[in-house]
Amino acid sequence: MVGKLGAQLGLLAFAFGLLAGIAVGNPPTTVLTRALLIMVMAVFLGQFVGWAGKLVLRDHLQRRKFEIDRAHQEATAAASATDEPAPATTES
Repeated sequence: MVGKLGAQLGLLAFAFGLLAGIAVGNPPTTVLTRALLIMVMAVFLGQFVGWAGKLVLRDHLQRRKFEIDRAHQEATAAASATDEPAPATTES
């Protein structure tokens, strides 16, 4: 997830850098140089955003799992507390 987000953001920034440089009319070497610099910065930014998103998602899923486990334990304890053994019957 982290690497994919960084790569996608980098390629998107590279494309925008190329289009903006061409639209302004800059020379090709200037356009490519600036687009490559923008791409490198965007890759690092994308890596950071992906890492932060991964941490947030992992924290949320761990918290949700804990809540589900606790609810299950409480339900199991309540069910076992209400289950009373049936009275023994003796037939003579």
